[in-house]
Amino acid sequence: MNEEKTSHANPDERMPPAREVFLYFLLLGFINVGGPVAQITMMYNKMVERGHWLSNDRFVRIMGFSHMLPGPEALQLAIYVGYLKKGILGGILAGLTFIIPGAFIMIALSYLYVTYGNLPAVNDVLFILKPAVLGIIAAGIIKLGRAAITNTRLAVILIASIFAMLFLKVDFLLVLLLAGIVNLLMAEGLPRWRGSRGMTSVWIGSLSGSLALADERWLQMAWLFLKTGLFSFGGAYASLAFLQRGAVDQYHWLTASQLLDGVALSVATPGPFMLFTTFVGYLAGGIPGALIATFFVFLPSFVFVIGGARYIDQALNNRFLKAFLYGVSAAVVGVIFVVSLELAPSALIGLPSVLIALLAFVLITFLKADVARVAIGTIIAGIGYAALRSLYQ
Repeated sequence: MNEEKTSHANPDERMPPAREVFLYFLLLGFINVGGPVAQITMMYNKMVERGHWLSNDRFVRIMGFSHMLPGPEALQLAIYVGYLKKGILGGILAGLTFIIPGAFIMIALSYLYVTYGNLPAVNDVLFILKPAVLGIIAAGIIKLGRAAITNTRLAVILIASIFAMLFLKVDFLLVLLLAGIVNLLMAEGLPRWRGSRGMTSVWIGSLSGSLALADERWLQMAWLFLKTGLFSFGGAYASLAFLQRGAVDQYHWLTASQLLDGVALSVATPGPFMLFTTFVGYLAGGIPGALIATFFVFLPSFVFVIGGARYIDQALNNRFLKAFLYGVSAAVVGVIFVVSLELAPSALIGLPSVLIALLAFVLITFLKADVARVAIGTIIAGIGYAALRSLYQ
C-alpha cells in the first residue's frame, strides 16, 4: 500500500515518519504492562489524542474489527497502524516490535522459573501473586460478560455453554461452534454460504494432516498454539482454555499450578497478555518450544489483520458474521469461567489467598483500579512477604 495515500487519506490524520511509528511500538513493547485495556488506553492517548495519527472514527472502527477477531486486540491495532504506514512489511514490523521485547523477557523469566522455581522465596512471591491473578481473571470475566451478553438469547447461550462443559463434558471447541451457529440461526436464519465447501475441505485437510503427525512433539506444539491463536475469541483469557485442555490435560507438559504461574508472570511483564503461551512453550520444549509457541499463537493475528485491513467496513457490516461471532463471544465467557474453576484450587489454598483474590477483584471491578497498578502492587507485596518470611525463618 502506498505510504502517501494511506498517510493522508484523511486530513484529520497526521501519520508521522515510519521511524517514529516503529520506535513507538518498540518502546511500547517494553512498557505496556497491565493487559489489553491498559495497552489500548495508552495507544488511544498517543495515536488519537496527542499524536493525531488516526481519527477517533478510524480508531473505533479498527477496534471493532479487532474485537471480532481472535487474539490480542492491542497487537492487532499495532499491526494495522504499521500496515497503514508501510503496507505488509510495515504491519509485520509493527507487530514484531510490539511482541519481541516482552517475549524475550518472558523467556528469561521462564528460564529463572525452571532453574529457581522451587526456592522458598519464589514460592512465597507466587503465593501472593497467583490468587491476585485469579481475581484479575474473575474481573475480566465480568468485563467480557458485560460486553458480550447484550440480550436474553446470548445470556441463555452463556448458561447453556457452562452447563454443557461442566456437566455434559462437551469439548469447548464444539461448544463455541454450536453457540455461534445457534445465535446465527436464531438471529438471522440460514445464510447462503459461498465457497464454503472449498474452505471446509481446506480445514479438514489441514486438521487431518496435523493429526496424522501428532506423535511429534514440535508438531503437537505447533498445532496446539496455532489452534489457540485461531480460536481465542476474547483474547488471552480464552486462550487459557486451550492450554488447560491441551498442554495440561492432554499432553501433561505442565501442571495447572504451573500454568497459573505463567499467567502471573505474564501479568507482571510487558507485552500482550497472551505471552504466557511463551512460558508454556518453554516448559514444554525449552527455547525452541518458546519460539514455536510465540510464533504460532500470534500468527493468526498478523494474517487476519493484514489480509482483512481493506475489508474492515464490509466485515463490520456483515450481519451473518456478526451474529455468529456474537454467539461465540457469549460462549467464550462460559469457557473462561469453567477454566477458572479448574485453576482455582492451585491458587486458593487458604483464607489469606481467598482474601487476596477478592481484594484484586473488588479493586478492578468496583473501584475501577488500573490492572497494571494492581499487578505491580501485588508483585511488591509478594516480594515484601517473601522478604519477611526469609527474616523469620
